[in-house]
Amino acid sequence: MNPETELLYNVWDSIKPYISVKERLHVAEEIVRTFDDMLDISEVEDALNQFDSVMKTALISHFEFGLKDDDEEDWE
Repeated sequence: MNPETELLYNVWDSIKPYISVKERLHVAEEIVRTFDDMLDISEVEDALNQFDSVMKTALISHFEFGLKDDDEEDWE
């Protein structure tokens, strides 16, 4: 895990107990956006399975991992 991804993991792991379950996805999405704006977390996909389901969902949504563009499917 690169240092930026490890930092994201550690920040999330340390603050999530203080966030209500209802708000966790929203907060995770905000953290991912902030980290993406400030740091290079482009390699986070390699460590995706080390995150909990909430952060994993936020990362997949933000970076659109595994999602193909409809236009690409038309070409195949």
